[in-house]
Amino acid sequence: MARFCPECGTSTFKREDGGRPRDVCPACGWVQYARVAVGVGALIVREGRVLLVERGIPPVGRWTLPSGWIEQEDTLEGAVIREVWEETGLHCQPVGLICLRNMPRERQNELYACFLCEVDPAVEPVPDGVESTQARFVDPAEFDALDLSVFSRYVIEQYQTRRPRPWPARADVPLPGALVLAAF
Repeated sequence: MARFCPECGTSTFKREDGGRPRDVCPACGWVQYARVAVGVGALIVREGRVLLVERGIPPVGRWTLPSGWIEQEDTLEGAVIREVWEETGLHCQPVGLICLRNMPRERQNELYACFLCEVDPAVEPVPDGVESTQARFVDPAEFDALDLSVFSRYVIEQYQTRRPRPWPARADVPLPGALVLAAF
């Protein structure tokens, strides 16, 4: 996977580590463990309607919860706030984590954290015209008329059926800079 060390640029070689072959740097000892991509999404409900965006990027035309990839400097909450702002122009406040999806793929392992979020009830969404071509609160009765993402629909329906208590972010963690989302 890694032909060159991202730390020092030396060519890597394969070595058994943890029961599997991994790319290793002979110069600095760097080891390529799992490649993980982390995405975030927001479930925002207003008077029974759910905030959805129509994607302007592949898969173009698909409707989803506002979502995107976390950046290196982001916290999970910061990423969801940024993504909602970028795609809808709304300032959101994450209430807590309601769903975590894991999808191991050949080239990377994908994690997706979906947050229940709140927005100002008086402000309407405005799509950015790039990542999202439409952004609006949609009544669940309209879902069948949209090309709604299967997973977005699953999250919405599971939340509406089960109403789980979100896992809020904890500030009393003995690790500076760490964000812990927990049911305790």
